[in-house]
Amino acid sequence: MTIREEFDKRVAEINSFYEILSIIELENPRISANKIEDESVVETELQINSSKVDTLRSTTYLLLYNLIESTVYNSVISIFDEISDKGLKYFDIVEDVQKYWLNNQYKHDDKKKKETIIETIMNVAIQIFNDTIVLASNEINYGGSLDAKTIFATAKSMRIDVGNVRRIYDENKHGQTLKEIKQKRNWLAHGEKSFIEVGSTSSYGQLEEAKSNVFDFLSEFISAVESYISNQQYKKIAI
Repeated sequence: MTIREEFDKRVAEINSFYEILSIIELENPRISANKIEDESVVETELQINSSKVDTLRSTTYLLLYNLIESTVYNSVISIFDEISDKGLKYFDIVEDVQKYWLNNQYKHDDKKKKETIIETIMNVAIQIFNDTIVLASNEINYGGSLDAKTIFATAKSMRIDVGNVRRIYDENKHGQTLKEIKQKRNWLAHGEKSFIEVGSTSSYGQLEEAKSNVFDFLSEFISAVESYISNQQYKKIAI
């Protein structure tokens, strides 16, 4: 599945959730359904109160952050899959991508033993001189939680031209939206704030705007990556 196809699939998932949320946001909403009890049909009903609405609102931040991270993840993986599929080796790719690959092969940890460090160096040397360049999914490091700043930094580190993203980018719209999604996702993921607490600070209109800003930003980013791959900008120009 291509980066764009995976993106579109997740966009559809998010839009489906928003459809549900838009109904639940209506005044005095209820959910009713029929269930079987003792061979008879019984109607059951759930009253939707503000706490339930707030919990669902906060869930949108998890969905949107998941879209952001999956898009960057799939972009990086797709680039290295392309490099591997073409049988390119370390010295066939541009220096920026070489550095990115090396940085992700060895993540510094003070607890690493000397033997582990030596083994890492040996494995890197083997890949540099013999094998094609491969980046395993568990080796990707974004340098922290993702927002517009870290996404631009990731693109720069691999020499991806994001001029098209810059043209539509608005710090007050896209920048602040991605930063807020990252912050609220981290609050929820680390248990610093409750779902009700996070959800109560955003209206449905604000969540719709956040969704639109994320979709626009990521769609342009994918276009930049697609161009990077199709033009083989990861590859050194033969002299």
